[in-house]
Amino acid sequence: MTFTSEQTYAFVMSPRLGDSLLAMVVVNNLVRNDFRVTVFSGQLTALRAWFPHIDIQPLPVGDAVIPCFDVVLHAFHADVLVSPAATATAAKALHARTVVFDDLPVYRQVKNMVDIHMELCERHFGVSEPVRENGMTPPTELRLTMDARRVIIHPVASDQQKSWRPQRFVKLARALKTQGFEPEFLLPKTALPQWQWLEAQGFRPTSPGSLDAVAARIAESGWVIGNDSGIGHLASNLGIPTVSLAMRRSIAQRWRPGWAPSRAVVALPLLPSRFLKEKFWKFLLSTGRVLRAFHALRRECGAPGIVTRTSPGLKAEPVADIRHAGG
Repeated sequence: MTFTSEQTYAFVMSPRLGDSLLAMVVVNNLVRNDFRVTVFSGQLTALRAWFPHIDIQPLPVGDAVIPCFDVVLHAFHADVLVSPAATATAAKALHARTVVFDDLPVYRQVKNMVDIHMELCERHFGVSEPVRENGMTPPTELRLTMDARRVIIHPVASDQQKSWRPQRFVKLARALKTQGFEPEFLLPKTALPQWQWLEAQGFRPTSPGSLDAVAARIAESGWVIGNDSGIGHLASNLGIPTVSLAMRRSIAQRWRPGWAPSRAVVALPLLPSRFLKEKFWKFLLSTGRVLRAFHALRRECGAPGIVTRTSPGLKAEPVADIRHAGG
């Protein structure tokens, strides 16, 4: 299918936040090159004010949006809109003008997803000099005050298999606190009841509410550490350095947050198969390994040194001399 700026495009986004933010790299590049694109998203409507130059609409019901556009774009087949009442013929006609990025070889590469989306813009849409940015910027009316000591900890993920062990997040938070940081557990409202036990550990679980409020809170923080999830991509998108915890190395290579400086941490390669790695990674990934990745990231960012007080039972690397960039 040939793509031109004379056509109209609907981009129906994934229900996953990270996928949507990454796909907005394509949208931003198309809009910058005078393509007429309307985004339909259940997630990004809450962030509409953060994308002032892009038309973002609520996700439609069924395939109601399809007849109004020349081309319909999706990242994955699971996102394709087909009305439950559609006949087989109608569904086939729908797919005839639907493009699913996951069908394209460029989308299957083992490299960072931001770079993949840029390459997709160049190879399939003819964008000569694609940019990494996806168009997200804090609303002008926001008055953001950054606290470089605040470390947002995001301990949940949409897939439980992608979630590190809760007690290790607590151990990590204690270590950060002894080093002069202010760890803050950020959770979706739906998860708050399951995390009230954090208060007995000395940490109060918080939820800013809407995704718009979550974005503002992250934008005011110095660092983010969490499971491989959309929050890591959101933080990176806002310029916040991020450590994400991944099940396998290939996942880390593709899905590491790709805007601000970041680290994707995986367990030591002790298990032979993908199945075993995904099942046991959360037991094999140590708190010390995550903490070392965090301080390596801080060195890369040229962060000022902080005097370390040793946390009982945890070997933390010295951080007095972390003013110099490096890996």
